[in-house]
Amino acid sequence: MKKFLALALAMLMVFALVACGSTETTNTEGEGGNEVTKFSNFPTLTYLYNTSDSHKAIGEYLQSALQNVGITMNLDNQEWATFLDTRKEGKYSVARNGWVADYSDPICFLDMWTSISGNNDVQYGKGAHADLKMYNLDLTAFGLDIKVENGTWAETYDVLISQIKACTDETNRYAMMHIAEDMLMETGCIVPLYFYTDLYMISKDVKGFFSNPLGYKYFMNTTLEGKDVLDVCIGSEPDTLDPALNSAVDGATMLAHLFSGLAKWSQDANGNLIIVPDLATELPEGVKNDDGTVTYTYTLKDGLTWSNGDALTAEDFVYSWNRAASAELAADYGYMFELVVGYDKVSAGEEGAKLAVEAVDAKTLKVTIINSAAYWNELLAFPTYFPVHKATVANDAWATEPATYVCNGPYTISAWEHNSVITLTKNDKFHDKDSVTMPTVKCHLSDDSNNMLANFKNGTWQLIDDVPTNEIATLKTSYKDEFVVAGQIGTYYVCWNINENILPADSTLTGVEAEKAKAEIRNALGLLFDRNYIVNDIAQGGQVPASSFVAMGMTNPDGTQFYKTANSTTDAFDGYYDVSEEAFEGNVLKALEVLRKYYK
Repeated sequence: MKKFLALALAMLMVFALVACGSTETTNTEGEGGNEVTKFSNFPTLTYLYNTSDSHKAIGEYLQSALQNVGITMNLDNQEWATFLDTRKEGKYSVARNGWVADYSDPICFLDMWTSISGNNDVQYGKGAHADLKMYNLDLTAFGLDIKVENGTWAETYDVLISQIKACTDETNRYAMMHIAEDMLMETGCIVPLYFYTDLYMISKDVKGFFSNPLGYKYFMNTTLEGKDVLDVCIGSEPDTLDPALNSAVDGATMLAHLFSGLAKWSQDANGNLIIVPDLATELPEGVKNDDGTVTYTYTLKDGLTWSNGDALTAEDFVYSWNRAASAELAADYGYMFELVVGYDKVSAGEEGAKLAVEAVDAKTLKVTIINSAAYWNELLAFPTYFPVHKATVANDAWATEPATYVCNGPYTISAWEHNSVITLTKNDKFHDKDSVTMPTVKCHLSDDSNNMLANFKNGTWQLIDDVPTNEIATLKTSYKDEFVVAGQIGTYYVCWNINENILPADSTLTGVEAEKAKAEIRNALGLLFDRNYIVNDIAQGGQVPASSFVAMGMTNPDGTQFYKTANSTTDAFDGYYDVSEEAFEGNVLKALEVLRKYYK
C-alpha cells in the first residue's frame, strides 16, 4: 500500500507539471497544494472482469490510475461463463483478458484476431468495424503481388495471416508476423500488462505430476502414498467439455484427461517436455506434393475403443475434424484447421465441402495440409483435434452429464455435481490404461482463491491453481516446497471493444478520422498503467512487465525472443512500451499530451 500511495503521488506530481494549454485544470489538492490536471468530458467506462482476487485487484488499480486523470471506470464482475459470453459478443467497453499459447509458434497469438475468429473479442472486422476502410498492407517486398491501401480489416489483416500460414520461407514468415503485430498494436485495442507465469500449489506428497508451457496440468501418472484419489481445483464450472468448443486452459486440462488424439504432451527420461504419439503408432514426416502441399499418413494403434465400447476408427477423425472446422458449429477454435486443405470452403459453409482428411481404412488416416509447419505435431495434441463419438455428439447436451458423456482418454466422468466437483475415474477401455497410476481424480469447481487455499492447507485438496494475492508473499516462504511459479507462454492484457466510442460527446470526428483518434487515445491510456507496480505489488508471481502482445518465450528462427524484435519503429526499447521503472513518468507525460488534444 505504501508503494501504491507513492506511485499515486508521483503521478499527481507529473500531472501538475503538464502545461495547461487548452486543458482545463480541476482544482484538486495534491500533495503540498499542487493542482492536478484532470479531464472532465471522457465518457464513463465499465471494466469487465471475472471473479478472482487478483483480477479484481488489477481492475481496482487500473480504475485508480484512470481516476487520477479524471476518467471514471466502473468495475463489473461476472461469473466465468457469463463473462466469456459478454466479451465474445462484444457487449462491453473494456475488459480484462489473457492469452496462453496454443503451440510454440507466434502465429497462435496473431491468428486469433482475424475477422472470422471466435476468439476475436476485440471485434476486429465485426459490426461497424467490418466496413471501415483504413488499413494498409504491402507485401510486395516478400515477392507477393499484394498491396492494399485503405482496405477493411478482412482485406488486410485476414489476408496477411493467410499469407503467413502459406509461407515456407522462415525469414519472410517471421517478418510478416511482426507486421501483423504492428497492425494490432497500432489500434490500441490490446494493452499488454504482463507476461504470464503459471502459479499454483501442489502437495509435496504428489509424485509424477507435470505441466506444460500452455498451462495444462497432467495427473494421470501421479501417485499419492496411501491414497487412490487425488483432489485438485483447477477452476470453476467449465463452460464446455466438448473438445471442439472449449477455449479455456482449465477446460483443456480436463479434456487432456478425458480424450486422446493422434499425439500428446509427455516427458522424456530427463523430464523434458516432448510431443509423442498417442493413438497413432508414430508421428511420421510429411510427404511434399508437387503443388507444395504436404500429406501425412497415420496408422492407428490396434484395439482402440470409445468408453462405451464402440470401436474407434480413422473415420472418427474425419468426422470430428470436419465438425470442429464447420461453419455450423462456429467453434472459437475452428480456425485451428486453417492449415488443412479445404478449410476455407468448410468454414464458409459451402455445400459438400470437406477437409482434405481421409480414412483410407479403419486404421489409416491421411491428411493434407497447405504447406509444412513446424508446429503441426503440437496441433495434433491440441484438444480441438481430439476425436469425438459421432452418435453421442448428435445430442447437443452430451457434454453436460456423465450419463451422456462418451470419451476415449485415460479417464471417464463418473460423477458431476455441477458447480461443486467433477469426478474422473480411470477408463478401463483406454488403450494405455496400464500407464494410468491415479485411479480417481476429483476436480473441485471453485474460483474462490481463499476457499482453495483453505482446502490446500487442511490437506483436503492436493493441488490448487490460484491463491489469494495478499497471501503470496507469505506462501513463498511458509510453503516454499509446494508453492510453484512455473514458466508459461502467455500475456495478461486489457482489451477494448473496437466499436466502443470513447470520443467526447461533442466531437465532430467521424469515419476514419474518428477511428484514428480512438486508436491514438487507447494507446495513450495504455501508457498510464504502471506495469512494474502490477507485477511486483499485485500479481507477485514472478510475472514480467509486458511490452508486446506476443509473449515472452516465443522465439525467432535464430533463437532470439520475438518480443525483443517487435515494433520496427524504435530501437530505444523492446516492444511497443518502455516498461522500465524509470520510464513511467515520461509515459504519463506522453499520454497526457495526447489526451489534451481531445478532452477538456
